[in-house]
Amino acid sequence: MVTLQMTHRLALVVDDSKTARVTLKRMLEKHDLHVDTVESAQQALDYLIHKTPGVIFMDHMMPGMDGLQAVQAIKSNPATATIPIMMYTSKEGDLYVSQARALGAIGILPKQVEPAELYEVLTRLGLASERRTAEVPGRKRVVMMDKLPQETAAVDTAEDIETIAREAAVAVSHNNETHSHLGELLENHHQEMAQEIREIRGIVDQLGDHRRSNGSSILPALLIGLVMLVPLLWLAYSYSQARIALNTANQQLVQLQSAQVTQQQQASADNSEKTLLRKQLDTNNEHAARQSAMLYDSITWSINQSSPYDIREEAYSDRRLAIIQELVARLSALGFTGTVQLDSHLGEFCLNGSEVDGYMLPPADLPVTECALIGHPLQDLPSLGSRQSIAFANFLSTSPLVNNSGIDIELVPHLYSRPLAKYPPRHEDITAYEWNRIAARNNRVDVTLIPMVPAER
Repeated sequence: MVTLQMTHRLALVVDDSKTARVTLKRMLEKHDLHVDTVESAQQALDYLIHKTPGVIFMDHMMPGMDGLQAVQAIKSNPATATIPIMMYTSKEGDLYVSQARALGAIGILPKQVEPAELYEVLTRLGLASERRTAEVPGRKRVVMMDKLPQETAAVDTAEDIETIAREAAVAVSHNNETHSHLGELLENHHQEMAQEIREIRGIVDQLGDHRRSNGSSILPALLIGLVMLVPLLWLAYSYSQARIALNTANQQLVQLQSAQVTQQQQASADNSEKTLLRKQLDTNNEHAARQSAMLYDSITWSINQSSPYDIREEAYSDRRLAIIQELVARLSALGFTGTVQLDSHLGEFCLNGSEVDGYMLPPADLPVTECALIGHPLQDLPSLGSRQSIAFANFLSTSPLVNNSGIDIELVPHLYSRPLAKYPPRHEDITAYEWNRIAARNNRVDVTLIPMVPAER
């Protein structure tokens, strides 16, 4: 496997905004850093196949894979897991900080970053050698985690097993050396005892010859024998103690080898249990996601039953406001985060009148072929499909339900492009009443709920 070496003075900026990329790149280059930039999370992952920067500045909201998903992918790859990642985003709050920390980010840097704040981050990363700006007074906007991310638990477990195995090998080697040393000691003791016995036998034989020739007493020989017996007894005791020590060392070696096998089995069992728990968690998350999707589909179906509005009414009138306020309040209580998309559509009505006098609905029995205009009586107004009442506009701009709440409202005008009901062919047998009944169904505002996809854990 080819291992890329981390380039300490190289920084990677990941942001879909060209202005944000250029701004941060220029600030980093003032600290003598080499800076590469990409505009999406997928481009960042492709970049990391060939290069390993000293730090990554990651935006959060990007098309496709978002910043937190990219952090998880980078930290899951052993080749890139140790690269420090700073979230470069305007998003804040304790929940977001906790998510970023859990996935392995080392801190959060605001989009409108001050030079002193950037210097502080680079100093913590060891990438700034001298102080360039003074500290900025006021609330501290840079969030740094307590410490740099460590390797994953799976790697730690592998290292623990490797350490245990290495220690066991050293212990085995040590005990083998002890065994060899004790063997040599016993062999030397045996040789010394044999030599002593041979010498004692020689002395006794000489004394016997001397007693037979001179007829002297045997008492001196016995005294000499007793004196020589003392070292023999000490040698026998030493041999016995050495044998006991050798047996003890062998037992400790067997216990150590057994403990090593147990540790390996326990580690394997732990990994299996973690895998099972992870699969169960994924299953539960999938079930919860399906249940949530069914709930949101039911809500939108119910809301869209009241989607049509009158030909003279604004698409986003006070009546529509009451419906949307109640919807957003209930979604907030359910913990929904994401976008409430409002799609406005216009009906093509059969109308009588003129541009000077204005247009109005004709008699019900008028043939559709005699209509002065097929369209909308206010179609000359700019942004016809986005008309709002004053109360609706104030709600969008000031209500805490849709400002910094995790729920966004997006207005999408479609004009006449997506009729819900199909219009019949225009011939004299079709009356204005029949035609306008279909146009009224097509004159509507549909609601679509788009939940925010949570980052995988």
